[in-house]
Amino acid sequence: MKIDYRSEIDKIRNSLKNYYKDYYNEQFKSEEEDYIENKKVKEQIKKLIIQVYNDSTLSEADRRSIIKVAVELLAKNTGCVEDAEIAEDILDCLFDDMKILSQEDVDNFYEQYSCRRWY
Repeated sequence: MKIDYRSEIDKIRNSLKNYYKDYYNEQFKSEEEDYIENKKVKEQIKKLIIQVYNDSTLSEADRRSIIKVAVELLAKNTGCVEDAEIAEDILDCLFDDMKILSQEDVDNFYEQYSCRRWY
């Protein structure tokens, strides 16, 4: 059964929108609860990238394309110090530890990174 990764990315995108909606409506009981939920939602991106990387039914071009979209989704949802810490943990794991991301993927993250506009 072939997985529709674009649909999976859309689901994660919606989870992120819901997280931010709850954040701005002050639905979290504590900063720790907020952090845990933020990390949980962004970890979905990491899991998707790992799944895509290990999916032997995908061509290399499809694999790279989906990973690029997922990395850009992470970058566009990284806006504060806490977000940056979570994203860097994910990037470190996928680039340094697991060797899934390429240097191009990491560079793309920093080019798309939401905080970049402040530099």
